[in-house]
Amino acid sequence: MSENLGRRIKAIAVIIGTVGAVAGFAAALKYFSEGNLFFACVFLIYAILSVMLMIPLFLAGTAADSLEAENKKLRALSERVSTLEKNSRYAGSPVDKYSPVGARRRAAESAPEDDAAEAMGVTTAERKVNPPYTSSEFSPSKGTIEIEGGDGMSNIKSVFSNSSDRIDSDTLITDIPSGPSMRSEAESAFYTTSSIDMIKVNRKENSLTRFLAPSSSTIAAGGLHTVAVTEAGKVLAAGYGTYGQCNVSAWTSIVSVAAGNHHTVGLRSNGTCVATGYSGYGQCEVDGWHNICAVSAGVGHSVGLLENGTCVATGDNTYGQCNVSDWEGIIAISAGYNYTVGLRADGTIVAVGANTDGTWGGIRWGSICAVASGGLHTLGLRTDGTCVAVGNNANDQCEVSRWQNVHAVAAGNYHSVGLLSDGTCVAVGYNGYGQCNVSEWRDVVEIAAGRNHTVALTKSGRLLSAGDNTYGQCNLKSFTNIKISK
Repeated sequence: MSENLGRRIKAIAVIIGTVGAVAGFAAALKYFSEGNLFFACVFLIYAILSVMLMIPLFLAGTAADSLEAENKKLRALSERVSTLEKNSRYAGSPVDKYSPVGARRRAAESAPEDDAAEAMGVTTAERKVNPPYTSSEFSPSKGTIEIEGGDGMSNIKSVFSNSSDRIDSDTLITDIPSGPSMRSEAESAFYTTSSIDMIKVNRKENSLTRFLAPSSSTIAAGGLHTVAVTEAGKVLAAGYGTYGQCNVSAWTSIVSVAAGNHHTVGLRSNGTCVATGYSGYGQCEVDGWHNICAVSAGVGHSVGLLENGTCVATGDNTYGQCNVSDWEGIIAISAGYNYTVGLRADGTIVAVGANTDGTWGGIRWGSICAVASGGLHTLGLRTDGTCVAVGNNANDQCEVSRWQNVHAVAAGNYHSVGLLSDGTCVAVGYNGYGQCNVSEWRDVVEIAAGRNHTVALTKSGRLLSAGDNTYGQCNLKSFTNIKISK
């Protein structure tokens, strides 16, 4: 259909109606003046019919315009989906490309000899796509974590405190104890960004003032599996485990876990890491990491945060999602599907990797105390308990601006979850598997969002789950003695 068809129809309608009406009335007047009433009536009727014919033709033109407008929208949507598939390397519709059915279909279509393509759900041709995404930072301030000691000892980084007292964000603590006791405390403390009470940042001095109540992520929701840390430092797993991502029963001394698409990463109490599952891109090669205090896992890469505020990463780096070696002053990390986000001590954000749908490209946030990376969207938790989001919003997964008193955030494929300070939960986004049905949950202390499922830990140590259970990733009733972060 021509783009101008509607306009042409309306133009023809106006011409026919106008010419017919003018000619008919003119002829009618002529014959009326001559006394020929019969022909005068005939041409008068002709003029009226011309005007009446103009109306349906004009309406038809309007309908053609509306149809063309809808066609334009459909073409734009088709082009956007095509671009999304090309840039993100994951074929299929926004829902199907992450679903178990879609994963099985893609695996069947992939070449049998290409194990990496089968595990990641992409074809060899798609993996060769390399869009010009580069590392990018969004604040000139590095937010270096530096604390001056009273005895001249400087550049002490990642100082922790077991105090649970809240510190005002504008308060600068100058009397920091130094010496061996402080060093041992820093060496033994581990934390993540799951709690708004975790840190307070000195906004005026761009330096870390104090860590409060260090905690660890003891539950994690991956692509099709769920893992949890017990009080004894063991790890339990449920769900899809074909690639060995659930082979965690032999792990010991674990304080935190992270779950990727088909792999699992564990953080030991001594700052070293262990990983299991698919490692076609090297995402499980974490044995050489030391002094790690937090871990995060994306689809094909793993990221570790060191105690000195720097980062390490391993795995798929097609989009530069592992280019984190130059980061400094980082206090939290979150690995998305093909990008990585870091939270600086000054409350600003740094990110690298693919920026499909503006996943992180528009971030100019400040006063952030926690971040969560999803499929194609990123969440930020402000120190005042409100939330911000950027990226793909096709399923309203970024509609978090009205949330209040939020304590923690988690991002899944196309859904977002918030833990409120009263222990209840809220969720928005795609709910095709019921992953957003969390409104009845109570006494929750920690949350995690996977591909299409959501997991929560209550203060009594019980695990709650909602969403896709195709592979048993929500069968968590047998999980007991789960460690609760203090």
